[in-house]
Amino acid sequence: MRVKIRGKVWDLRFSEEGLEPNTDGVCDAPTKKGKRVVVRPDLPPKRELEIIIHELTHAGLWDLDEEVVEEFASDLQRVLWTLGYRRVPL
Repeated sequence: MRVKIRGKVWDLRFSEEGLEPNTDGVCDAPTKKGKRVVVRPDLPPKRELEIIIHELTHAGLWDLDEEVVEEFASDLQRVLWTLGYRRVPL
């Protein structure tokens, strides 16, 4: 699935391809050609939502520190989950 964040396009994939064994997601730099966001496909729903938020935050705000991205993604996941947001399978 192609997603546009701040005017740049990433290929968002649910896959283990390109992920280290203990990594749930990864985002390529916004300057990379053919950039991708990869999310591990077997995550529990709450964790999946947090990782999607986390990696897309990197996509849009590449210069933020990892600690800030982790805190923001965790907080936003908790709020959205409480409001009832869930992913509908494609």
